[in-house]
Amino acid sequence: MSSSIRSPAVKSFKVFPYENFQGLDTSRDVSSLDTGKDQHLQKIQDAHSDWRGQIVRDAAAKFKKGTNPVNHLSYFSATEVVWAEQTGAAIDLRSERDHVKEAAYRTNSVVSSTVFNQGVQFTSRDQDMYRYDGAIFSKNLSPAINELKPAFATSVQRRLAVAGINGRETQVHLSRVDQDEIFPADEDETSTNSLRAGFLDIANLLNTADKITGLGSFEQNRLVIFTQDRAIVFKIDPNISNWLLDDNANINIGCASHNTIKNAGTDLLFCSRSGIHSIKRSEENGLLVYSYSMSDKVDLLYRSFFNSVNDPETISAVFDQDQAHYHVFFPQSSGETKRLTLALNPEGGTPQPKFSTGTHLNTRCGAFLGGQLTVGTSGGVYDILKPETDDEDAVTPQLEMITPFLWHGSLTDTKETNSLIIQASGEGQLEIDATDLDGKLLGSLVVEVNNTLDDNHYEGVPLSRQYERKWQHRYLAAQYRIRSISGSGLLRIIGLAVTVRT
Repeated sequence: MSSSIRSPAVKSFKVFPYENFQGLDTSRDVSSLDTGKDQHLQKIQDAHSDWRGQIVRDAAAKFKKGTNPVNHLSYFSATEVVWAEQTGAAIDLRSERDHVKEAAYRTNSVVSSTVFNQGVQFTSRDQDMYRYDGAIFSKNLSPAINELKPAFATSVQRRLAVAGINGRETQVHLSRVDQDEIFPADEDETSTNSLRAGFLDIANLLNTADKITGLGSFEQNRLVIFTQDRAIVFKIDPNISNWLLDDNANINIGCASHNTIKNAGTDLLFCSRSGIHSIKRSEENGLLVYSYSMSDKVDLLYRSFFNSVNDPETISAVFDQDQAHYHVFFPQSSGETKRLTLALNPEGGTPQPKFSTGTHLNTRCGAFLGGQLTVGTSGGVYDILKPETDDEDAVTPQLEMITPFLWHGSLTDTKETNSLIIQASGEGQLEIDATDLDGKLLGSLVVEVNNTLDDNHYEGVPLSRQYERKWQHRYLAAQYRIRSISGSGLLRIIGLAVTVRT
């Protein structure tokens, strides 16, 4: 009788890293997004993907003033804001200096503003136009404006331009130079003053029954007139004789809401029915002005947000110049707000848009000036701090990120995992769980993140094993969710990795 002794098999492991996160992507199915490198996610809420591909928890918000829902917000000085708030019966205009114009507009009105002549000019369709100069809210005394009652306004080349006029849907009226209370109908018909007020009528340029939906200023002297389906650009000058249609502008996409039109560096961002777009000048010839889509990879998500609002004109946006973030707010009839954030590359060069969402504080609108982002919420006005600021009086959001289904290689073989690795920095607790293709919970664990530096992480450098935990499960593919459940200040997730038995 003979016997043999078999040596135990040597177990080996393969690491599957996921890093350099690229934000949301809804253009592909969640089961076909596993790339490992340059990894897109299914969900990023109250966090964003920065230019280095790290998931960063959104900054905390510190209460400033107010109690009611804020529908519109603007800076009237370097550090102080004025806003429109919804009360039970109407919309009041209120400033940080406790000046109030009660019942300025009907309830549920869409309020817009622009800064001109050192004052904030408030407009709302078919209602009076008000000006706030830091001391008092005053009604615009122009007889012409009191008849026109425009929906929105912008300033360009020392003139105040207004549009959205009932019965004159294709007209833009521009004030006299440096005057906010003298418009075309206020001028002497025989005046030949080159600085006089004037108007533009684009009806015969449209060739359709379209109407003006927004106004924006581009570069130093361009007025962009948006309609539902296109945009027309005029060169505006203090001398009315020098107004000229820009034939080099070719913009065949319209704007859905005036309050989404924001200057972003040399570009002009706005929201259409189908997505977020940018107007820019061609770098090749320096002449052509054109638009291009920024949100193709989240088109399904954008349209679902867009269709969730009762009136597209209530959608608003703000551009945070320091963070290079364009925040779009979609107020819901329930009182909640959905936020979609576009993060641009602050280093310049070819735009690499990354998207995320947020619900923190039900932010409804915002304004940015001098490095400070201030937002209006369902319960007053808040200042947004910098991501690294840790303030005990501030309200910190809690990030949530969900990966697509991760296959770790083969689409047909069952995997046997051994451990989970998280590379993160900052302070707080992260709760991690995973579900399989059938939605069954595989397991969960909590990782305590300490305040460690991660500046040695560069593209091409493998993940360091900062936080490795036992993670022994079997699945064909799994979807991982990471949530922060405590902590404040800066919190970053650099990468995720799973070790699999081979």
